[in-house]
Amino acid sequence: MTQLASTGSHPKALKWLFLTEMWERFSYYLMIGILYLYLVDSQKGGMGMTGGEASAVVGTYLAFVYLTPFIGGLIADRVLGCRKTVMIGGAIMALGHLLMAAPALVSNDIAKPVLYVALGCLVIGNGCFKPNISTLVGNLYEKGSPLRDAGYNIFYMGINVGAFACNFVAAVVRNKYGWHWAFASAGFGMAAGLVIFALSQHTFAHADPDPKTRTDVPRESLKPLWLRCLGPAAVAGVIGYLIGGSVTIGFLFACGPIVYFFIWIWRGLTQAEEKSRTLALLTIYAIVISFWMIFHQNATALSEWASSQTHRLVSPIVKPVVDLAPDFAEPAPPSYYTTAGAETPRPRPELFRVVSDDEYKELKNAKKLEVQFGVPTPVTQKMFDDVYARAGAERIDDHLKLVNAELFQSINPGWIIIITPLFVGFFALLQRRRREPSTAAKIGLGLAITGVSALVMAAAAHGTNGGADKASAWWLFGTYGVVTVGELCLSPMGLSLVNRMAPRHISAFMMGGWFLAISFGNKLSGVFGELYEKMSDKRVFFALNALAVFVAAGVLFAVLPWLKRQMGEGKAQAQVAPERDAAAAASQGA
Repeated sequence: MTQLASTGSHPKALKWLFLTEMWERFSYYLMIGILYLYLVDSQKGGMGMTGGEASAVVGTYLAFVYLTPFIGGLIADRVLGCRKTVMIGGAIMALGHLLMAAPALVSNDIAKPVLYVALGCLVIGNGCFKPNISTLVGNLYEKGSPLRDAGYNIFYMGINVGAFACNFVAAVVRNKYGWHWAFASAGFGMAAGLVIFALSQHTFAHADPDPKTRTDVPRESLKPLWLRCLGPAAVAGVIGYLIGGSVTIGFLFACGPIVYFFIWIWRGLTQAEEKSRTLALLTIYAIVISFWMIFHQNATALSEWASSQTHRLVSPIVKPVVDLAPDFAEPAPPSYYTTAGAETPRPRPELFRVVSDDEYKELKNAKKLEVQFGVPTPVTQKMFDDVYARAGAERIDDHLKLVNAELFQSINPGWIIIITPLFVGFFALLQRRRREPSTAAKIGLGLAITGVSALVMAAAAHGTNGGADKASAWWLFGTYGVVTVGELCLSPMGLSLVNRMAPRHISAFMMGGWFLAISFGNKLSGVFGELYEKMSDKRVFFALNALAVFVAAGVLFAVLPWLKRQMGEGKAQAQVAPERDAAAAASQGA
């Protein structure tokens, strides 16, 4: 049986967990890349929601996706073990992706119910999968192993390989076959990861002790989970929904019992060291919520910005690819021209067919508004006027070719793949000079840098003449580049810190707690996405983002000395090689 790694090379099992996570993240980020765009689309077979509605759905989905991992972690800790829980979660997620691809989804009568059932499967499956595969990686190494942090770096590179590649697949598939086949591609990716995991289980079985036979920690029941957490959370959620009349209010009410449950678990710890470290982790969880609020606006506000406010013309650099594979470009919808200046060529007027408002509504309900190259697109008179309101003299013989908006979602993982080696070297240099900051300080630095990324978007908004003009795509490259630096300082840090600091018998549960903080932040990203739709001055919107995360960074630096004492970090670093997690990659590792 393979032993836990302490020195030398990494365990062979790491590559199989890497591949499993790569395919799972391929499916997850493909879904995130196109979900908002699918929900707001009314011209290519999408759901036709408003931007505010779509942001609420995406924010709620992202919130619940990261709310359930603490439950999956607890189930693995106390009943099933990590491997069984991962297998169950992966199977449920594959089902969810395939439901998104169900042909029945094109029927308006059942479109929303099928959508919500599919999202529910993804929520439940992720809760089982996510915390436990991360825990398995940490369990491959002996306590105090200097290889653990580098192992997480390698593991989370898999996340970003999957996250980078998926949007290119999504773009080609949805351009050629439509939204539902793109969602099916996510299901195939999840299935591939599940097969790899199932066939390689024997290589990491030693890292997954059976909860029923473990003697190193006391075995506890799941009864408190139902009585003190899930039951009260469900009741509170219903009450909140009835009082506030919105899913957001219901979600916030439901979080109350869940937060209390974590406090109850902390109060039940008997060893002083475990108690102080867990309290420090809970404090960090609360502070980093603002980071995820900003970071996951890539699925709401920044998706809308990329779609409607960004120049997406096929550039000379991209043109050879589009000429070789035409499905890498999509035809421009009529709405694209609203904020396009005179320099943007328009199709000949014959490529639009003006219909009455009533007929347009009927075509929309029947999902017959798809824009196709060489085919006249139905538009209302107002839409037709908007297309040519700011037009120059140039006309082209077909619909304009655009780069798909979801491709901008690959910028962040692309930056991670490029920047990670530089980060590894930078923090290794600081460590050799004994100037490496503590883990908590790195997290605070990550928060501050994330605030700067929001200021980049405020500057981009300033240059759009109040939203009347389009912005260069380079602004998105810039803001994603800055937030990537912040992410590398924060996300992998937190994951490795939880694995290192959490008491052994609740390690997967505390990993779930990290994801719970992400859940809160994700829900706020949806709330801010709704706010984005309502605020006419986007500069103020992005400035508010920056202010929120700068305040969080200030709070963390204020309590930094206390955090270091609670975690005993100085003493731990004297015994173990300092963390290299600063470099990891992690589109949230999550």
